[in-house]
Amino acid sequence: MKMIKVMSKKLVRNTIDMIQKLADESYEYEDDEEKDESEKDAQIEEKEEKSESEEKKEEDEEDKYEVFWKNYGKNIKLGVIEDSSNRMKLAKLLRFYSTHDEEELTSLDDYISRMKDDQDTILYLPGDSKSSILKSPILRKYTNKGYEVLLMPDPIDEFTTQHLSEYEKRKVKSIAKDDVNLFDNDEITKQKQ
Repeated sequence: MKMIKVMSKKLVRNTIDMIQKLADESYEYEDDEEKDESEKDAQIEEKEEKSESEEKKEEDEEDKYEVFWKNYGKNIKLGVIEDSSNRMKLAKLLRFYSTHDEEELTSLDDYISRMKDDQDTILYLPGDSKSSILKSPILRKYTNKGYEVLLMPDPIDEFTTQHLSEYEKRKVKSIAKDDVNLFDNDEITKQKQ
């Protein structure tokens, strides 16, 4: 029985590591897209020379993690909820839409890299659908001030973030609740001045 538990833990760890590598490869591809114009021109010429089948194969490789996420994203979220020993490793695999780019999924690490200097909280807004969340007046209040907010249209998202109260030493909070006080500090500072 003890041996089965040890094997189970190792399998879970190895699986998470393999998924992380897949996500990292996807992330590296996105970084490659930001190359300078001369490299892009050379790539365009090279792509034109490739046959259609090679291009299709390349597109499939580019979207591997996105395809994985569409099929198994809920399982990763359930893992964050249920597996406390691997919660932080699984949190690195999470992807959400955000106000930064409403069409592309973003990781929590990418979100943190774009946070304001004075911001110490990862902000999210749950809702019924992405379109209804984007119409929310609460969301406009934050986006007008320049804050990025994660959009969470899936009901499991809110449960996931409740179990993930902190990520990379930053609080994870819903802007739908009153406990996010990013603006209070600004107003108090203005009043003191």
